[in-house]
Order: sequence, then C-alpha cells, then structure tokens
Amino acid sequence: MPNIPRTTKYKWLRKVKDKSKSYSESKYAKLYNTTQWRRLRLIHLKDNPLCVMCKENNRVTAGKVVDHIKPVSEGGSFTDTRNLQTLCDKHHRIKSAKETNRRKKVKNKGD
Repeated sequence: MPNIPRTTKYKWLRKVKDKSKSYSESKYAKLYNTTQWRRLRLIHLKDNPLCVMCKENNRVTAGKVVDHIKPVSEGGSFTDTRNLQTLCDKHHRIKSAKETNRRKKVKNKGD
C-alpha cells in the first residue's frame, strides 16, 4: 500500500492494524511454503479436483484450495491426507470465517 500523507483526505486508505493475528503471522504459516506441503497439495488436487461442499449441493466446481478439515491450530494433522479436503475459494472463505468467529467466541468466554 502506498504511503499516504496525513494531510490526505483519504483516511480510509490508511492501513489499519488488526489486533487479531493474521494468517501470515501465525506459527503455521511457514509450513505452507515447504516443498512437502506443495507436493502434497498438488497430489491432493489431482486426486480430488472438485469442491466437496459444491458437490454436496449437486454443483460441479473446481477446487483451488486444499483445506484442513480440522484446523492445525486446533490439533489437526498438517500432512495427514484424511484431514484434507478440496474447496473452492467461496467455500473456503465461509469455512474460515466460521472457524475464526468460533475461536473468538471461545476466547471471549475465557476472559
């Protein structure tokens, strides 16, 4: 994002730091850049090219995301193929948002 001087009236363009951890800051982010994960992902997509949630709704959609059914941060295995599913971008965003909201609720209950 470009550096915008404070005198600019486009305040909404300034980067706002989110207090929640972003994906890129998580301790698991580095695992997704390993050769092992890249190979596993390609093999999984070759064997399972369609979004599993779209298939449940009788739709045929190519999946682009290899998703962990049980999140690694919650104890799911990173490389176990039984913990992987193929999702389209839309369904991955929906699933991730639900998981994030659930984690926030659990965290807030613990406070």
